[in-house]
Amino acid sequence: MLRIFFGADDLDRLRVAERPDMSMELSLSVHALVSGQRDPRFQAWRDELRAVWNPRTALLFDLYTPTAIPEFLAVRRDPGATESATASVPEAPLRDHLRSVGGERQLSAFARGVAAGDHRARRLLGNVTADYQTRAIDPYRRQIETIVTTEHGRRRRIAEPDRVLGSLHPAVSWRRPVLSFPLAGGCRHDVRLDGRGLLLQPCVFGPRRPVIARFEDPAQQPVLLYPARIGGPLRAEPQPTPSRTLTALLGQTRAAALEAIATHGPCSTKELAGHLDISTASASEHATVLADSGLTTKDRTGRSVTHRPTALGHALLARRIPAPDPEDGPAPGDDPA
Repeated sequence: MLRIFFGADDLDRLRVAERPDMSMELSLSVHALVSGQRDPRFQAWRDELRAVWNPRTALLFDLYTPTAIPEFLAVRRDPGATESATASVPEAPLRDHLRSVGGERQLSAFARGVAAGDHRARRLLGNVTADYQTRAIDPYRRQIETIVTTEHGRRRRIAEPDRVLGSLHPAVSWRRPVLSFPLAGGCRHDVRLDGRGLLLQPCVFGPRRPVIARFEDPAQQPVLLYPARIGGPLRAEPQPTPSRTLTALLGQTRAAALEAIATHGPCSTKELAGHLDISTASASEHATVLADSGLTTKDRTGRSVTHRPTALGHALLARRIPAPDPEDGPAPGDDPA
C-alpha cells in the first residue's frame, strides 16, 4: 500500500499536467513490452511496432525489472537531441536506478557499462533510445497529445481537489489527508509531500494502476502517473517533418518551429514550446525571428501572443516561393538591366 500524506498547502499545489510527459511515455512503453502484458489497448501499437522492430532496442530491456522503470531516458522533439540528452544524463540517478535493477537480477554487460559511465555504452544508450523514439513514439505523438490534453480538460472541469482525487482511479482511495492505493507485491510505502504539492500526470502507456515517480528528491515535486482514458487503438500516422533544404536554410529548431506553427497553429508561445519540447523563452526567440523574416505573424492580446504562418511561410514549407510582382521592381542586388 502506498500512502501519500498531504499537508496544509499541498492541496493548493495539486495540478493536472496539461501535456504528456514524452520521456515518461517512452519509458512506460518499453515497460509494457518488458512486462509482456497483453493489454488490448496497445495491441495495434504492438503489431505496427513489430513490423519496424530494430533488434538493438532489446538493449533497453536490460534497464528494467517488473517494478523498476528508468526515469532518465530523455525524449526531445528531435531524435538527435534525444540521443544527446540521454547519453549525457547525470550519473547519480542512472547509477541509483541500475543499483536497484542489480538487486533483482544480474546486470548485463551493457547495463554495467552504462552504470560505470563507459563512453561507448552511454553513446549506445542514447542512440538506441532515439531510434526507439522514431519507431514507437513519434508516429503516435499527436494521438498521445490529444488523449492527455483531453484528460486535462476533463479534470480541469472538476474544480474541487477532493473530487479530483476521489475520482482519479478505482484503485485509489482518498480520505483527507491521505491518498492511498495498493502496490505490487503487497509492499508498503509512505510519501509525505511536505509542501511540494503533487502533479497528476495522465499517461497513455502507463499501467492500469497509478505509479508514483520523482518522490525521493525533496527538491522535486512528486508525480502521480495514472492511466488516461484511451478511446480507441493507437495507430501510427505520418509526422510532418521539415525538409532538409528548409532545415539547412533556417536551422533545425527554427524549421521545426515553422512546421509546428503551420501544422498546429494558430498557437501561443507556450504551446509552441510544448510542440518543440523547448523552453518558452527559446520558443519566443525562434518565433520572433520567423516573424521578422515574414514567415509568420504575431497577434498580441494582452500578455498573450498567438503565432500563425504567412502565405510566404506556407509557400516555403511547400517549396513554392512566389515570384516577385513586376510592379515591385527588382529585388535588392538584382541587375536592373
